[in-house]
Amino acid sequence: MKKKIKKAITPKRIAIIAAIITLISFSYKFIIGVLASSLVMIIAAMPTLFLFICKAMYAKNMNQTREEKKKAYLAMTIAITCFVVIFILFSVLKVGGIDITATNRFEGWIGIVFIFFIIVMFVLSIINLKGALNKDDILAIGIKEIAFVSALTDAVMIQDFLNRVIFSYVNIPFMGVINRYFPLIVGVIMVIVPILMIKRFISYRANR
Repeated sequence: MKKKIKKAITPKRIAIIAAIITLISFSYKFIIGVLASSLVMIIAAMPTLFLFICKAMYAKNMNQTREEKKKAYLAMTIAITCFVVIFILFSVLKVGGIDITATNRFEGWIGIVFIFFIIVMFVLSIINLKGALNKDDILAIGIKEIAFVSALTDAVMIQDFLNRVIFSYVNIPFMGVINRYFPLIVGVIMVIVPILMIKRFISYRANR
């Protein structure tokens, strides 16, 4: 029985399941971004989509050569660099008061449920980061790095929803300031990731 279970639970199947879970996570984040009518929140869901694509690629090509993995890592680096630039751009626009709308509020249990699931996803993203620097597989490291960016964007979504829920009950002046500037602060922190990825790509030796 144990042998059958071990045979059924292969690294490839685990990777496929992880990719499917990530796709579900992206769908949820994208939908609530649309429901919240927030362009920044919609954009914030994108790293989870990147994460799904990378996990799917990893599941399909777990036994790639180091040269092929380096090329795939370059694609990850370019994708996350473009995302960070776009995220910062829209965060700057939000500071200037430009978003789809900031009028949608979420009251009662609906807001609590939305926040709960985003927090769960945020915690899972943080757990996923464990041991990232101890791996030799550059694709696995790339997945962890994108997971970190995804966790940062989860933090933006949590803050945005908290602002909407709290604002439904009490009007706190400085909450509006935090809501405008928090995504930009997170975006500045994100810049560290593509810089590290570029450095890792340059130093990674394909022929070893």
